[in-house]
Amino acid sequence: MNFGEKILKLRKERGLSQEALAEKVGTTRQAISKWENNQGFPETEKLLQLSNIFEVSTDFLLKEEKSVKESEERGYYVSREMAKGFIANQKKIYCCISIGFMAFILSGIPYVMFQNNITWCYLGIATCVIIGIIAIVLGGFVEQEEYKILKQEPLLFDYEYMKELKNEYNAKRRKYMIVAMPSSILFILGILILSLTKREHLLLSEYHSFVFLGFAIGTLGFVYSIGVIESYELLVKNERYSTRLFFQLKRKIKEKLK
Repeated sequence: MNFGEKILKLRKERGLSQEALAEKVGTTRQAISKWENNQGFPETEKLLQLSNIFEVSTDFLLKEEKSVKESEERGYYVSREMAKGFIANQKKIYCCISIGFMAFILSGIPYVMFQNNITWCYLGIATCVIIGIIAIVLGGFVEQEEYKILKQEPLLFDYEYMKELKNEYNAKRRKYMIVAMPSSILFILGILILSLTKREHLLLSEYHSFVFLGFAIGTLGFVYSIGVIESYELLVKNERYSTRLFFQLKRKIKEKLK
């Protein structure tokens, strides 16, 4: 990938037309076209502007063909915009999944509350299950195709952005762990009480509706917070993921199929 190909790739990643990029840089559409076709090269001032617009280093833009090929062999370059888009997309996915699991667990409430009214009991259970299925299916549709490659390849980042991303990860991790810890306690308590009830060490009563509610809330918080933390770690601690045997096998199979 040469300079022109990188400019073209970065421009398309941000959804910019040649006219829009030209306006940002303070040049003409024809100049952008020439750069992308390697028929010209921007002056230093314009190069710095491109670096700021695309949020990559000038070093990345100016790398020689040999260095770029070596980088591509090592992994997939991830821009700041793509990383942020991936995290935002993952949050939507885990929000849907956690709501789906919560809905499934909440189906226990009508089972407990309406044991003497089969119609309301089945209606309540069916409603919760349907909501759960819809939420999980929606989570599958929310995932955007462009981010799947981040789970399939070793990743490369601009050095300065990686430092920023690590700081963001550390701050977010503390925040989500505050949610994950009490959620995991509710989750474990829910499993424990329901397990004792199933073994008839505890009698099923209307008070179990609070058990199901706490279990559902705990599941929601635990699945969502751990999922988001895991998404950040996929980026920040990518070397840990890319060295896993399963990860390497998938990549080798993909290379053989090309």
